[in-house]
Amino acid sequence: MPRLLVVPRWAGTPRSDFYPWLVEALASAPGRPLDPVIVADLPNPGSPRLDTWPPAIAGLLGDDPAVLRDTFVLGHSVGCQAALHALAALPAGSQIAGMLAVAGWWTVDEPWPAIRPWQNNLPELERVRAAVPRLTVLLSDNDGFTRDHASNAALWRERLGAQIELAPGARHFNSIEAPPVLAALLRLVAA
Repeated sequence: MPRLLVVPRWAGTPRSDFYPWLVEALASAPGRPLDPVIVADLPNPGSPRLDTWPPAIAGLLGDDPAVLRDTFVLGHSVGCQAALHALAALPAGSQIAGMLAVAGWWTVDEPWPAIRPWQNNLPELERVRAAVPRLTVLLSDNDGFTRDHASNAALWRERLGAQIELAPGARHFNSIEAPPVLAALLRLVAA
């Protein structure tokens, strides 16, 4: 059975946002489409760093090719960038089942000093493309961090060939329930 690794947003923990709700929703879904569901408890969540988060994610992913092929990754905001860096570092030839990038971005409208390393250091895009055969990016039309969702979507398509889905009015997906996230994830798993 495929597993899911959820990579939280900046300052996110397994108890933040929609993550507990998603774990419960997947556990009660017919046929339990993803099991287990692991929400990463990353080091210093209020200060995500390129030298700590991707290695922690890589540790959770592991390097067993069979397990990786049955793994879906869901990244949220900066968790998308952290996951992409971890996926780019997988051993050559490794692939996961797919990735859902929720509120994913390449730049934020008003970057602060600690976010700049995430914007200025792209993962190795060719390695990400090789490791992620199916990538869906779920964006909102009123995200306060990336107000121009169309340009953001275009970058995801251009850089990684992503499929884009839009959830009107979902802001930055920080609600305690997120039906658009569950629906997009189930579509990705079923594809």
